[in-house]
Amino acid sequence: MKGRDKLFFNLLSFLLLVVIILVGVKTREVDQQINRWESEIRRRQERGVHDPVLRETVDKLEAELRARLAETFDLEEDPLDLLRVIHTRKFKKKFGESAETETRMRLSCTVTGEKGPSAIVKYRGRSNVLAVGDKIGNYRVESIGVNRMVLKRGAERLRLITEKAPDTIQEEEKLFGPAGEKLPVIEVKQISIGNE
Repeated sequence: MKGRDKLFFNLLSFLLLVVIILVGVKTREVDQQINRWESEIRRRQERGVHDPVLRETVDKLEAELRARLAETFDLEEDPLDLLRVIHTRKFKKKFGESAETETRMRLSCTVTGEKGPSAIVKYRGRSNVLAVGDKIGNYRVESIGVNRMVLKRGAERLRLITEKAPDTIQEEEKLFGPAGEKLPVIEVKQISIGNE
């Protein structure tokens, strides 16, 4: 029995020694792999700072980003204006537009305030609030007065006076007759506001 115990003990000792050697070899391999990775990381970091191709690529990308951030949008026309795209009579009729009045400007009213005079102009189915110097179509607003305004394009001047909307004229004709026989007399007065 002693020989058997001794054989069993030697066998266990041998297996323990083999396990210790295998663990040592694997640990050494892992340590070498870690050292290779660390040296690769250091090499990449050093190359990143001094690599001219990488530096050129980074500079190019940063310049493109700065250029994109510096871009601004300056739209002369409203991109959501459906009257520029949809030209059916039924659609335009909903906005009070017809083929004749599509490009015609109509001065709805003028207002004088603390910031100066402004005007509301109906053009291409939209009401535009304009001040002196603003642009509408190809014209620039030259002056705004009481119930009148002057637009300028090159040497050409367009003078507008306040007009009623076509639907308002139709309603008044229905109420007061086509010649305005029953039309009430309205007197317009200019009222000063504040301490004037």
